[in-house]
Amino acid sequence: MAVSPNSCLLKCLLTLVLQLPTLDSAHFDVIGPPEPILALVGEDAELPCHLSPNVSAEHMELRWFRKKVSSAVLVHRDGQEQDGEQMPEYQGRVTLVKDHITEGRVSVRIHKVRASDDGEYQCFFREKESYEEAKVQLKVAALGSDPHIHMEVQGSGEIRLECSSVGWYPEPQVQWRTPKGEKFPSTSESSHPDEEGLFTVEASLIIRDNSLENVSCSIQNPLLGQEKEVGISIPAPFFLRLTSWMVAVAVIVILLGLLTIGSIVFTWRLYRERSRERRNEFSSKEKLLEELKWKKATLHAVDVTLDPDTAHPHLFLYEDSKSVRLEDSRQKLPENPERFDSWPCVLGREVFTSGRHYWEVEVGDRTDWAIGVCRENVMKKGFDPMTPENGFWAVELYGNGYWALTPLRTPLPLAGAPRRVGIFLDYEAGDTSFYNMSDGSLIYTFPKVSFSGPLRPFFCLWSCGKKPLTICPITNGSEAVTVVSETGELSKDIPLSPMGEESASGDTDTLHSKLIPSQPSQGAP
Repeated sequence: MAVSPNSCLLKCLLTLVLQLPTLDSAHFDVIGPPEPILALVGEDAELPCHLSPNVSAEHMELRWFRKKVSSAVLVHRDGQEQDGEQMPEYQGRVTLVKDHITEGRVSVRIHKVRASDDGEYQCFFREKESYEEAKVQLKVAALGSDPHIHMEVQGSGEIRLECSSVGWYPEPQVQWRTPKGEKFPSTSESSHPDEEGLFTVEASLIIRDNSLENVSCSIQNPLLGQEKEVGISIPAPFFLRLTSWMVAVAVIVILLGLLTIGSIVFTWRLYRERSRERRNEFSSKEKLLEELKWKKATLHAVDVTLDPDTAHPHLFLYEDSKSVRLEDSRQKLPENPERFDSWPCVLGREVFTSGRHYWEVEVGDRTDWAIGVCRENVMKKGFDPMTPENGFWAVELYGNGYWALTPLRTPLPLAGAPRRVGIFLDYEAGDTSFYNMSDGSLIYTFPKVSFSGPLRPFFCLWSCGKKPLTICPITNGSEAVTVVSETGELSKDIPLSPMGEESASGDTDTLHSKLIPSQPSQGAP
């Protein structure tokens, strides 16, 4: 029987359509914290991860695990936790923090952290056939007990000291030293973990020098940078025979001491009263000096503008180059080595190679931002940690906490949330300081460094939104830079460029950052 050519063509098209792969869900990335999370043994720790873009994770499969996906720390699927896939050592000790799950931000809270919890975790997000994961590093630390020194005088006249302490993590370091700072290596040293993984350390020292009077044992936690120390007095090898003149001197000293006890008591009371007055006076002077310091910094205010050639494709610049917002959509921009392609960041056009410079950023009640300075040649491709070692000096608001971006993030216990942050850079002095301009108090000063090469203002956003950050006008102490974060309102008719969407007219303008019209009042939070 003859087959129609049209019928054959129809069957081929139908077969091709059936073989086409089904469309996956929209692509997303999972992002973990840029720095390790530090937790003390016995306290709670949170391991956060979030989606980019900020889509809801409410109906996704969420999984935190160590080495194997099947043996999980926590599994959340179909709206509830799946205890059957959980490792025994985490059962009853972990909970899912999902207050912001509709924004794609969740975390696992580990209760009463143990030494065995130290190490690397993976957070895994799955929606249908699409899945991504990110790494989270947890650093566990424990400060042990006060050291105890046991002394034993041996028959040879040598003195053996043994220093011991328990409950340390990670393995601590032991140091013997004199009050003048002279250090001695331990004669022997040992450390071993107990059943909870905490280290017990023992170190001994043989004293052969009869001139030593005091020795201390210091045990330090290398992760926390904290130590505990105890000292001991070394007895003389034999009693010295007292001569007659030594007895006379001792009697005179005792008599003089008895005669001056009354005056000493009176002087001490007077000294204590004056010390209290001086402390109060010093506190007032210290506050005044801090206020004068940031007011002096404002004399070096500079006009900061944003460099569109460095902006991440998810950042949309205002047309005055002083405002930027983070969107879920992605612009089609020319690829160049100056542009950030992973961290959602942008640099200022201004380049600093000397002198003092100051600007202020109005942060208001916005969340998830980082501001500061960085080297002009920092790595802009990939996810290198934002630390001084990599050329970043910045502070951030991430989650519910303020942090200085040091190798192990430094928490900033602020009395109140700053609504405006002042940034002061003294290039020659190697000083980078941040001020709370609501009350003039110091937020954080990085340790002094020797800068080399150009530095530029630095801005970064971690979540999408409409409410802008604003660098205040230079007439009031700074010039405006606006960065858009989670909340607030901007005009709904702002022209944006969705990810991957090209201009219908084919204009080459799609290769440049979309410029958002300036708002009439950018300074209001």
